[in-house]
Amino acid sequence: MGLETLIFTATCDTDMSENSGGPTAEPAESGWQAVIDDMAATADAYRDRGWTTLEVHPGDSVLVDSAFRTGLDVVLPDPEYEELEALAADTDFTDVDVFRAQDGTTTYLLVAEKDPNSKTVVFVPAYYDHASSANKVDSIRTDGALRLFCRRLNDDYVAFVHDDVTLFFGDNPRASES
Repeated sequence: MGLETLIFTATCDTDMSENSGGPTAEPAESGWQAVIDDMAATADAYRDRGWTTLEVHPGDSVLVDSAFRTGLDVVLPDPEYEELEALAADTDFTDVDVFRAQDGTTTYLLVAEKDPNSKTVVFVPAYYDHASSANKVDSIRTDGALRLFCRRLNDDYVAFVHDDVTLFFGDNPRASES
């Protein structure tokens, strides 16, 4: 499986926000809380086995397909972003686990970006509205890779690149519409 970690620092004043018109997907509170609870329990299990863990708590999550970014975009609070950026600079994330659940038109994800050599894992919860994202899913599938952009509001980001998009969308090419 191909996995690549990138760190990008924005150097322009242009607003590249994908959600300048407001969020395109809002999680159901109970579904989102279940993902956050699962993340905490899973992180505890990894810590019990001696792993270093980082749990991030995005303020927004959306699939994007633009000239600036194509993939899954999550916005992090600055302190968590800074922890992630420092960790990514010194860690070779080579493995990923993706846990998916669906509730209505919302797909919830818990992404575990792992470096087995250093026993380090970053947990990134996310969600997207598959009913309104079919074209974006198709674009990502066509691209052949999903980029998970963990960013802060000024558009600095850490990206995890995954060659197996089925981890995020399933095997059915039209599953995003079901």
